Amino acid sequence: MVTTAGERTLRADAQRNQDRIVAAAQAAFAELGYEVPIEEIARRAGVGAATIYRRFPTKERLLRAIFDVRIAELEAAIAASAAIGDPLDGLLAGMRALIEIQTANMVFLQVLDRAGVMPELRGEIRERVFVPLAALFARAQASGQIRADLDPSELPLLIQMITATAKHSSECPMQHASERYLALLTDALRTPAPSELPKL
Repeated sequence: MVTTAGERTLRADAQRNQDRIVAAAQAAFAELGYEVPIEEIARRAGVGAATIYRRFPTKERLLRAIFDVRIAELEAAIAASAAIGDPLDGLLAGMRALIEIQTANMVFLQVLDRAGVMPELRGEIRERVFVPLAALFARAQASGQIRADLDPSELPLLIQMITATAKHSSECPMQHASERYLALLTDALRTPAPSELPKL
């Protein structure tokens, strides 16, 4: 099928509209919560409410679109981390990418939870994020750089420890706090003379 320049322009315009809607929706949800009117999102995006309803008939569909954008960014970052030659550096890059996206989107994650859609997304997050991250963890263990008495399945809890601690830190911005606690966790993960862990 031949695609004309006009059709390509229309598709590009439609994509730009969708990108604006998704960006405006995330900002509005983060600022005003799940109850934000679609009309307010439309005003911020510079489109009519009918345009949003045509593309996203429900708020859940709009939340899903925002989630898809953020998770695609994270997948790309973890894939780039896997290409890093040093296994420990690759693991830390992948963990840092996840922590950065989590801390930057903390309020949005709360909105997802408030909307009741997190349960259906957790399995997808596990497959698209934590499975490749666990592979980086296993690679670092196989290289001898990470202590052998940890299991890759513990990664979600380790990440949660950092984000929860950074969230409640009053000493510095969340991003700086997460870097600080990731550095501390890295020291705990390294193999040189680690403390013996109690069995799970």
